[in-house]
Amino acid sequence: MSGLLGSEELIADLQDTLQKRHAKPHPIRQLLLTGRLTKEQLQWWARNQFHEFRNIHRFFGVRYQKCPVPELRRMLLENMVEEEGEDLFGGKYPSHRDLWVKFAEGIGIAREDILSYEPLPGIRSALEMYVSLVQQSHWAVAIGTGLVFEGGGPKRMKEEREALEEYYPWIPSACLDFFRAHEYHDEGHGNMVVDVIKEHCMDEKLQEEMREAVKQRADIMWLQNDCIYNAFVRPSLKAETIREIEE
Repeated sequence: MSGLLGSEELIADLQDTLQKRHAKPHPIRQLLLTGRLTKEQLQWWARNQFHEFRNIHRFFGVRYQKCPVPELRRMLLENMVEEEGEDLFGGKYPSHRDLWVKFAEGIGIAREDILSYEPLPGIRSALEMYVSLVQQSHWAVAIGTGLVFEGGGPKRMKEEREALEEYYPWIPSACLDFFRAHEYHDEGHGNMVVDVIKEHCMDEKLQEEMREAVKQRADIMWLQNDCIYNAFVRPSLKAETIREIEE
């Protein structure tokens, strides 16, 4: 779609762009949601996903620093506080980093293991790509890239939690609080991202930049999953399973 779009048209266009970019869930997510990851594969997934979760301040901080709107900065600050631990101000959850460590412990990874683990090179590169994207983007576009993660967060986290509860019942329920926290908080974060796009991307050039940025963010998240899948999952799959989830 080309030309200047209205606010609702723009959101619909961006969602359509994301759907066309990756029409099916990544193969590793398909396996997770159907309980076909082994315990060891689930552990490798957790170790490598942790790299972004422990470095969220690197791109959240850039979004905050670039934003010129005081009211939005307050909302971004609230988001960062939730990530660093709402228990700082009497809330329920500790930092999301600590919640992921708790999840890792629940699936059999020692705390020292995940805290000292060196992620795959592609995982490290993916984080740098996203930090660079946020740094180089217009401030509204930098926030708007959250449409990819926070925008779909509640549904995605609910699906993952329910799959873990159904297919991996040996995981203690308390160790799934990372997913519960995002089911709750990401709804508000996603709404804020949508509002920023609607109000501050009403320029044709900015809308095109926004369109390209969400594609890049989606590709970065796909790359993260690709790295884990190709290193730890795909080599052990049967040919028919590979055809099913990759085609």
